[in-house]
Amino acid sequence: MSTKTIAVENSVYERLAREKRSSESFTKTIERLIHSASSGTCASAVADAASVWQAIGNDADADRMEHILHLSRSTTNWEVERPA
Repeated sequence: MSTKTIAVENSVYERLAREKRSSESFTKTIERLIHSASSGTCASAVADAASVWQAIGNDADADRMEHILHLSRSTTNWEVERPA
């Protein structure tokens, strides 16, 4: 396996060292942080939901799903307490 050396400012190194778990190398820490940062994006949420949307077989299924979503939103009743 080849390696590369990178230079980071001391403040960045200190933050990275705080994130590093005792069982991890710095490489594994960076991999974990990069993975967790990319998994919280809107694009990753859409990609995760793709399998659900692919399960919709036709327009009738899509219309039924839209109707159910509309009903669940329109029947929500938010109660707000007012101070006495």
